[in-house]
Amino acid sequence: MTPLSILLVLISALIHSSWNFFTKRGNFSIEFFFWVFLWGILLYLPFFIGFSVFPSLFLAPPGKLWWLVILSGFFETIYFICLIQAYHGGDLSLVYPISRSAPLFTQFWAIVLIGETLSPLGISGIGLVLIGLYFISLKGFHLKHMIPGSHPSLSRSYLLALLAAIASSIYSVIDKVGVQMVHPIFYLWFINLSMTIHTGIYLAIRKQNALWKVWSESKKEILWISLLQNGAYFLVLMAMTMSKVSYVVAFRQVGALFGALMGMVFLKEKSRITRLVGVTLMTIGLLLIGLAK
Repeated sequence: MTPLSILLVLISALIHSSWNFFTKRGNFSIEFFFWVFLWGILLYLPFFIGFSVFPSLFLAPPGKLWWLVILSGFFETIYFICLIQAYHGGDLSLVYPISRSAPLFTQFWAIVLIGETLSPLGISGIGLVLIGLYFISLKGFHLKHMIPGSHPSLSRSYLLALLAAIASSIYSVIDKVGVQMVHPIFYLWFINLSMTIHTGIYLAIRKQNALWKVWSESKKEILWISLLQNGAYFLVLMAMTMSKVSYVVAFRQVGALFGALMGMVFLKEKSRITRLVGVTLMTIGLLLIGLAK
């Protein structure tokens, strides 16, 4: 990874962990994020107009961009639904690190779908990040704590966080292709449009009708989270134009460190030696990824 891409991902990770912290603390619903995505559309619309690419880029996008946008928006919507539900039953310092374990799956998709190759140093770094994420999620070093399913009260949150990670790995590879077709700031506008539509369909199927109530009660929070969420992913998309997607997705897992610390310090979640071990392993892994070519 280049120094600039590392810097972009580090800033993105801090912003990303911040809006996850606010999401956990505020116990926000999927209706809340419908408004977040909708405001994301409005947030980037001035760039379309300013660069004189609206509505031409919208009406005649390059190549298969619409298919990429539809698929990415679908999997990003799944990611948000699973993440929100996981937060309803699990700690931030547990759910967030697990949901950031996407490198395991991203590595597979990137090799199979877009032909990326990884150096031994990069593979070692990704491996250490994943091991670190695993240790962060443990209650202790006893064998009975090594299996997430052995904790019934947390098993649903573990599963949902893992599904969020899988969805994240898929849309990350799709987005790597998408930002090669259009500038990331325009691509992110399309993604917000796609997620707004997908989320709206999900809410319609579930017959949720609290949209206006959520907006009236949480205007400021919606606008704030929209800025954070869009800003964080814009930086990641920019980094993807400079480095391999597997390395970018792995290196942004530094956000798991920030998220775990926020949960322990601000939400008073229990700190364990296993989480400290996990943080150490992740830090070493991230350094290896940063040095990988």
